[in-house]
Amino acid sequence: MPGALRASYRLLRVFFFLFYAVWIAVRYGSRHGSDEELCRRRRAWYRRALELSGVEVRTKGEMISGPALVVGNHVSWLDIPVLGTSSDVRFLSKSEVARWPLIGWLARRNGTLFIRRGAHESEALIRDIGAALGHGHQVAIFPEATTTDGTEVRHFHPRLFAAAIDTNSPVQPVAFDYGRGTGGDPAAAAFTAGIGLIPHAWRVLSRERTLVELRILPPLPIEPELTRRELASRSRAVIRAALALPPHARTGTDLSRTGTDL
Repeated sequence: MPGALRASYRLLRVFFFLFYAVWIAVRYGSRHGSDEELCRRRRAWYRRALELSGVEVRTKGEMISGPALVVGNHVSWLDIPVLGTSSDVRFLSKSEVARWPLIGWLARRNGTLFIRRGAHESEALIRDIGAALGHGHQVAIFPEATTTDGTEVRHFHPRLFAAAIDTNSPVQPVAFDYGRGTGGDPAAAAFTAGIGLIPHAWRVLSRERTLVELRILPPLPIEPELTRRELASRSRAVIRAALALPPHARTGTDLSRTGTDL
């Protein structure tokens, strides 16, 4: 099937499937619904939406139960639904997303934490993440604060790791591999500078298949006197090791899409 025809067909199916997400949020996200059933259906929705988009997810490992700060390398907007297939986590998003038609409503309904602009943004966000962890939730962050082409893991900004230390919540590292371990091309799915969201989504929908391996790694406990910088460094190290990256960071052209400095 030609790429344009494949993308059009998939886009139509995903568009209509989006309304099923609305039904799930209304039916199971209300006071009449079940938290357990909501989580189960939400994970199933992510899996099916990715299948309709031609994205195949292979998962290795299992998420821990209970509150945790989930941290991973950031390659694409696909990282969010991929992670959503394995864990009921609360994500971070820019505050503008809350005002988007339908998408913003779904994000709010599903417990998204919104990043506010301003001088005290980080402090307020740390408090919000800490409150979510304190209530037993898992919160996912991408400490690189940017996307890469999938061939390197950039510096992890340590600020938001303070929420895990303050609440004594373990860190759950996860690694997103878009083809490195299977002989594929990790850059094909990378959402990097120079391409907009819509063109990138169209490129993904046009491909015959996009393979991503989600590697769920052993959790990192909070040890006495552990600093947020040390915790960030350990998290990055285990993720790079899981991706079999060379011991020294790559230098050269920056292909990343700059995000919020966390």
